[in-house]
This record gives sequence, C-alpha cells and structure tokens, in this order.
Amino acid sequence: MLFDPLARLSLCGLLALAAWPACAQIGPQFVRKLSDGELTCLQIHAETLTLEKASQDHRIQATQAQAVMAEIQNEMLAQANGARGGGVGSAMGRGLIGMIPGGGQIQGYAMQAAADARRARMQEGVNKMMQVQTQLMNAEQALEHAQARSDHLVDLFLKKDCKLSQVSPALPVERVLHGRDD
Repeated sequence: MLFDPLARLSLCGLLALAAWPACAQIGPQFVRKLSDGELTCLQIHAETLTLEKASQDHRIQATQAQAVMAEIQNEMLAQANGARGGGVGSAMGRGLIGMIPGGGQIQGYAMQAAADARRARMQEGVNKMMQVQTQLMNAEQALEHAQARSDHLVDLFLKKDCKLSQVSPALPVERVLHGRDD
C-alpha cells in the first residue's frame, strides 16, 4: 500500500485543508485599462450597469457555493459521528464471532473494509469541498474585481464631470458599450 498522507488527517484537518488549492489560483486582474480615458460618459455608465449585474451574479454564485459547502461539511460530520458507533450489540457480536474458528480473522477483514469505505467517503467529501471552495474563491475574486472596476469607473465618471442626466437610460447597454449611438 502506498503512503496516503490524507488517510492520517482528522476531519478538522481535512476541512482546513480544503481551502488550500483555491489560494494558488488567484491571479492579477486589471481594474484600469489604457483605453479608459477615451470612454464617453455614456459608455462609462453602461459598463458600470453591466458590472452591477455581474456583481449580483457573483454574489449569487458565492452564496450557492457556501450553501453547498455547509451541506458537504454536515454530511462529513454525520459520517464521522456515525463511524464512532458500536455499542453493546456490536460488542456482543464480536464476542460471538470470536467463538467461531477463523471468525476473528473474518471480523478483522470486515472491520478493515468498513474503515476503508469510511475513509474513501471522507476523501470524496474533501474532494467535493475543495472543488466548491475553488468555486467560492473564484466568485469572490470576480466580485472584488467587478467592485474595484466599478469604483474606478465611478471616479472616472466624476473626473470627467459627467452627470446622470446626460446619460440616457433608454439606450440598450450593448449599443453603448460598442460605441454605437444609433
């Protein structure tokens, strides 16, 4: 059997490890663009509206990921608590099986198989948790980027002395972003 470092970790250790791979995926996101100075007030306003919609979507994704993580964590805790059972019935069963020739060995194999199955379920839970943690980190990172970009555009909007009364809410956002005022 190969050495499996995760097999020796406790449940708390596995849950703490779940955040590890998500941290490695954070990369630079550009908030300011060289072409920002050429944006019109209408284009700035339209991009800000688009960023607000994107921020709402990212918040929803983050909330959903947190709910899934809580569900997975509860399942893992239930599995860990269920594995500690035993009680009087299993003690009596162990005693009876021990009276049968070879029963102790069979019981040992059965206990090992049950432990391996629990460990595999826990590993599956950790893998799911790590995937969801990565989704959560990506959603939060995208939300932060959208907020920072929106803040930059608001500053630019104010520096250009733009007024909300100048931008027409009747124009579709797609036409404004692509510079078409028709």
